[in-house]
Amino acid sequence: MRAPSRLRQANPHLGAYYGIITSAFASLVICLAMFEQLGWRQICLAEAMILLPLGLYLVIAVGARTLNVQDFFASGRRVPPVFNGFVLAAVLIGGTGFFAYAGTLFFLGFDALAIGLAWTAGLLVSGLLFVPYLRKAGAYTVPAFLGQRFRSRWLRAMASLLQLPPVALLLAAEIKIAAMIAVIFLLLSYQLAVAGAATIITFVTLVGGMRSLTWSASAAFIIGAIGFAVPLIIVSVQLTNLPAPQLTYGEIFAPLQRSEMIAGISPSTPGPLTTALPAERPRPSAKPFLQPFGAVSQTDFLTLFLCLTLGTAALPSLLVRSGVTSSVADQRRSVAWGALFVALFAASAPALAAFVRLLMFQDIAQTPASALPSWLNELHAYRLILAQDANGDGAIEASELFIARDGIALALPMAARLPFVCTVLMAAAGMAIALAAAASHLFTLAGSLADDVIRGIDPRNNVLPRLMVVWVAIAATVLSAAVFLAFTEIDLMQTAVTAFAFAAATFFPVLLLAIWWQRCTRWGAMAALVLGFGAMALEVGFGGNLGPGRAQLTIVIAALIGVTLGLIGGLAGSLLGPRPSAPEETYFEELRDPGGEALYDRAQRRAAAATQ
Repeated sequence: MRAPSRLRQANPHLGAYYGIITSAFASLVICLAMFEQLGWRQICLAEAMILLPLGLYLVIAVGARTLNVQDFFASGRRVPPVFNGFVLAAVLIGGTGFFAYAGTLFFLGFDALAIGLAWTAGLLVSGLLFVPYLRKAGAYTVPAFLGQRFRSRWLRAMASLLQLPPVALLLAAEIKIAAMIAVIFLLLSYQLAVAGAATIITFVTLVGGMRSLTWSASAAFIIGAIGFAVPLIIVSVQLTNLPAPQLTYGEIFAPLQRSEMIAGISPSTPGPLTTALPAERPRPSAKPFLQPFGAVSQTDFLTLFLCLTLGTAALPSLLVRSGVTSSVADQRRSVAWGALFVALFAASAPALAAFVRLLMFQDIAQTPASALPSWLNELHAYRLILAQDANGDGAIEASELFIARDGIALALPMAARLPFVCTVLMAAAGMAIALAAAASHLFTLAGSLADDVIRGIDPRNNVLPRLMVVWVAIAATVLSAAVFLAFTEIDLMQTAVTAFAFAAATFFPVLLLAIWWQRCTRWGAMAALVLGFGAMALEVGFGGNLGPGRAQLTIVIAALIGVTLGLIGGLAGSLLGPRPSAPEETYFEELRDPGGEALYDRAQRRAAAATQ
């Protein structure tokens, strides 16, 4: 007889399988590099580099298909820590980090480090404050944990609906990034590219839920890491003679400063955060890379860091993975792995931005406008850069070089004159990470709507079976996201900051109180949710925060105000209302015990025994 899902162990051959996948992808890159030298057309190279890994993700998803509820929602609670760390890093970095964050570093220099530092710190804060206790609870979603903690279906449904803004915004951003890569390198229309990306993530989540998502996203992370690291290391060797860009890119600071001075870049003064963060459309670089607080003030740097740290710690798409490992200890280890991978990316992205700036400004400083370098023409063909000698002095200055923020990662291999294979390798890596993150956001949102809202209305599954409800929710969610993207323009960095701000204001206060304060009650939890979300909703409703203007500054401050109001409201609502019930106090005491079986699994086992 087949053992119950909760008793099965992870496949001992996982390391070998993913080693084979890594070797196969490396072989693909080498073969395509050889074919490029033999004269293959660039479109054929791009199609092979991007489409073959996509096929691999789909094959892995089919291999991990399941109809078991615990496998579907929690991957059977047997994911090894390092693989869960892969997926945590992929979800947090996503295509937004791969492209928009790298571009923000290019324009702002070290002022943009607040974002990467906040992602790393937020994951560590989550691992300390929330993740171990969510693993002990064993709930499939964050709203389900709140519903079980406070014995309230209404609170559970409310929390699920309040997940919509942060998770849906990130889902739309990741789909757009994948579509952007398809438009550039596969020559698809934008609408068709959106539909294709939506179809892929729908298939991955439908066939196996969290299980198929975990194993396909692990492969996507490996491919993303290879694609990001290989061109960066090659350029590092070219410029510094060493393959450790995180440690050696300081050697280029002196020539970078000289090139910036020749290109006409002078020290700047910080302005509002809303105007400092670069938008998607091409713009010139106006701030020296090494100037501290030349684009944003120290106060804005700190508020942005705090907002993104708290938003990362409370992001539902990350917390939903708290129940997939075999124990609380393994879950702590997985967060440590994830934080390590995110920290490596956060340390590597500034090197990438610095290398691109040096290569670009060195070339335009040494080349007349009549003989522009070939890489500039290639980037212009992809609509990622625009250069024109506006003042007619025969040279291109920094103010005359308009650069697209989201194309900086793709510009690195081109500006370094690497083979075209390296460019499409970077593109395939970014698409892999974006699709992995998008699939996770999709499952988080649709799984919660199905299990926390619809199942609350039909707890006995009289209308539709449990998994069928999830399938319907997945299809409806991804269709809504695709339609939204087809008719709406969003900026990746603005959307990401808004999403993290919503997560911070809405979920950080209630999770902190629910896990760390026994006196917290359902009324306090509801007050924390409503006040935190309300502060953000008022800002979005009256501030125009997804468009240009003062959006970023007010979003960041509104998030911190929402966190403060949520904590105050949670404390007041709990102290002024009735005390927690005996079951709530017992649940809290068991939640704080790191050993033993997950509380949800224990309750399910008891319920199954009672019906026999």
